[in-house]
Amino acid sequence: MSYDANKHLTNFHDDKVFVADDKLTTARNRREANRTRLKKGLEADKEPMPTEFVPQGSYAMSTMVQSEVETSDIDDGAVFDREALKGARGGDRSANHAKEMVRKAIAAKDEFKTPPEVRGNCVRVYYNDGFHVDIPVYRTYTENGVTKKELASTGEWKVSAPEDITNWFNDQVVAKSSDTLNARQMRRVVRLLKYWSKSRSSWTMPSGFVLTVLTDEAYRHGGWADRDDSALLSVMRSIRDRLTWNERVRRPVEPREEITSDRTLGRVRKLREELEGAINELSKIERADCDELMALKALKAVFNTDYWDGRIKELENGGGGGPGKAGPAQPVDKRGGSGQYA
Repeated sequence: MSYDANKHLTNFHDDKVFVADDKLTTARNRREANRTRLKKGLEADKEPMPTEFVPQGSYAMSTMVQSEVETSDIDDGAVFDREALKGARGGDRSANHAKEMVRKAIAAKDEFKTPPEVRGNCVRVYYNDGFHVDIPVYRTYTENGVTKKELASTGEWKVSAPEDITNWFNDQVVAKSSDTLNARQMRRVVRLLKYWSKSRSSWTMPSGFVLTVLTDEAYRHGGWADRDDSALLSVMRSIRDRLTWNERVRRPVEPREEITSDRTLGRVRKLREELEGAINELSKIERADCDELMALKALKAVFNTDYWDGRIKELENGGGGGPGKAGPAQPVDKRGGSGQYA
């Protein structure tokens, strides 16, 4: 026997984890503003215009989560025609040169307190509230009838099409999740795992992309019908076991290079370590003596939230209402102001 905490968990997901479309206005506005800045700056510098912009990352995959301890970012790739990026003598511009071209255009009017910065795989635009926009730079060309894209990476151009990851993830979600509600169960599990990984300010965890790839590896075909709680627990266990024998994670599409590194393995080990505690708590729903109170206390401990405090207090004081009563309609939020998204 196990306690069915699905309703409690899905209500929490909908209220505190999921980022509704109307909450993304700031992110979209900043994305559009930077596209405009880039085009105006490039025009003023007599540089080539992007052929397209490609949203990517958690925004494109709809796995952004509300976050109480971290600020948001959004990835918006700028794609240029390779021929247009030729230098004065007809040679290809270097990856660093292309990123510097974009940085210079974005920074042309000196509108930012912290200037835009060239980073390994992107140009980063910083905002005073902690939000940032990453602009990866790509070049595209046709070779033997095949259109290719390359990313301006650290010192080199790397084969990498930004839409490949988004298409891979969307295809995996449809193929593996039998339900069709609220973006499907596998996507909800990714969101819940990401929210959990951000639930303590002292934690330094792997990127959302690493968590997404690990979730795909761990999530079984068909999912867990009407049991997001069982799905999350099973995925956590699988990821912990997987990281015990292999800490390295690779891209699921070409180029299938490693997305972890010696420098970030500490984060992977932290993930494995903290999964032990989360599994110990969440596995209480599998106990024969688990009731609503025990389940809610386990969820509270896992996600480090006061979301269920009202119902927990009611149950501790002998209140009823049955297992379907899933926390306050308007959860207590001690932060003040509006939430942020990651």
